[in-house]
Amino acid sequence: MESVERGERDLASVRDAKLREAVRVAIRMRMNAERGLDALARARMRDRVLGSIRPRRPTLADRAVVGFEMIAKPAPYALRVIAVAALCIATVAGATVAGADTLPNDPLYSLKLAGEDLRLTLALSAEDRASVQLSIAEHRLAEAEALATSGRDEDTLVVSSTYSQQIAEAAAELAELEALQPEVVALITQLDARFNEQRARMRTLATKLSANPATVRASEILAVIAAPTLAPGLLGVQRIAETAAGVAEDLATHSATPATPRASPRPRTSRTAEVVRRNAEQARAAADRAKLKSGKNKNAERNRSDDRYDRDEFYDRDDFYDRD
Repeated sequence: MESVERGERDLASVRDAKLREAVRVAIRMRMNAERGLDALARARMRDRVLGSIRPRRPTLADRAVVGFEMIAKPAPYALRVIAVAALCIATVAGATVAGADTLPNDPLYSLKLAGEDLRLTLALSAEDRASVQLSIAEHRLAEAEALATSGRDEDTLVVSSTYSQQIAEAAAELAELEALQPEVVALITQLDARFNEQRARMRTLATKLSANPATVRASEILAVIAAPTLAPGLLGVQRIAETAAGVAEDLATHSATPATPRASPRPRTSRTAEVVRRNAEQARAAADRAKLKSGKNKNAERNRSDDRYDRDEFYDRDDFYDRD
């Protein structure tokens, strides 16, 4: 066997077949035994393999990758809608919380406006849009109070004009539902009461700020909101929309008036006048829509009443002929 391993003798030269096979097996066993691993090498290899397949906790990056893969795959549309809706809701909630108390020229104010626009975009029904617009109007009015108190008359003028425009838009949305949904009447009554309450609050604040020369111009702007400009001869949302449009137009006229020497040292820019004028135009268009929608609803209700009257009269004639 040793001579065969050293190559001095060929294995085929062994004449006895059994001996030749025994030598071949012995040589193979020795070769395998020399190439085998010892116990330490086997333990080290086992630990390395088990360590590579041991699970680890997923990181934030792993979760993000899985989320984007789920959205990108041809999954059911319901899953995509849920994912996009959750992302939009998170964005709106973050923008609302982050910029709730911000004012114009603050870093987060643009984020606050973007969140409001997104909320308005996601509102599908007229009632939902009216609710969002009323919420936006509340924010603009709170900003007007803070800006007027600090003497920022230009910014007060812009947010006050936006407040009036949003009130008119909300009233126009509710005008479509006034005759179609009786339960909306209570919401309109609440809007009317809230609108009058806000104007009364502006009247009180305007009187308070008029005593300070630094805030006298801002007090004049708030006085425009508080002025008794309720539209005569109208009821419900028509009166609210017309009143809000009148306030927006008065503010646009007020923006064209030259500033007094006691006003803020910053000159009124053409950008401010343009924004106030555009808000007044949108408020007037909303008031016209409210009148048109209310008129259509009343005509539809009148036609339905006429149809019911005609049917009742027709049935009465039939009954008369049957009795004869």
